[in-house]
Amino acid sequence: MHLESLSAAWFHANTDKAQRFLASAYDSVEAVLANLEIVRVARRQEDGDLRGRLASNEEDLLRAALTFAGAGIDSALKQLIRDTLAVLVPINKDAASKFQTHAEARLSHEQAPKLLARYLTSGDPRQALIDDYVYELTGSSLQSTEQVQKVAGALGVTDAKLRKRIGELKPLFVARNEIVHELDLKAPEKPGDRHRRIRYIAKTKEMTHHGLETTQQIVNAVAKSLGSPGPHGKTEATAAGA
Repeated sequence: MHLESLSAAWFHANTDKAQRFLASAYDSVEAVLANLEIVRVARRQEDGDLRGRLASNEEDLLRAALTFAGAGIDSALKQLIRDTLAVLVPINKDAASKFQTHAEARLSHEQAPKLLARYLTSGDPRQALIDDYVYELTGSSLQSTEQVQKVAGALGVTDAKLRKRIGELKPLFVARNEIVHELDLKAPEKPGDRHRRIRYIAKTKEMTHHGLETTQQIVNAVAKSLGSPGPHGKTEATAAGA
């Protein structure tokens, strides 16, 4: 029932808080799965048979695991943006290019004269632009592949395999949004249908691990860009320092 460990974390001071957020999310998902195992052991002892669909309370634990994984991706990546973007822009050409595109879009907006005046009268115009960029990237929930791809681009993450992994997050985000926005409810199609979507243990573990591992790889990529000396522990309750 346990989740597979994540890749070893690459340590850098600017990614440390995001790493801790990710470790906490991993621990939360692990705890939910551990509770599910306890519930299923108790049901086996009572009924003697676990065949067939999971009980409603067991599926609710899977829904909690998916929700926690989505929240962990969101919180870890937003913190990563806040703590690293200003440092990355001067040293990472891909992050710098995305920032320039953002600045050009801001200064071609119909409110450009007012924006330009605000930037020029601030203590640090460049930092004011970066602050706006950070707000744009973190102002809404990161619960779609498009949003995570945008964040990865802003952070200068260009590795093709990692960007492909991000594209494969769609099932997790679809499931998370069905749970958070719809309580997993669906219209019955025939008599006897349950009114909630079915959730499976193996698929839930696969989706949650893929999401958390992809986030770990993004954090590691940024840490490497910032000059991390190498791996530093693993994202687990006993080793992550969370």
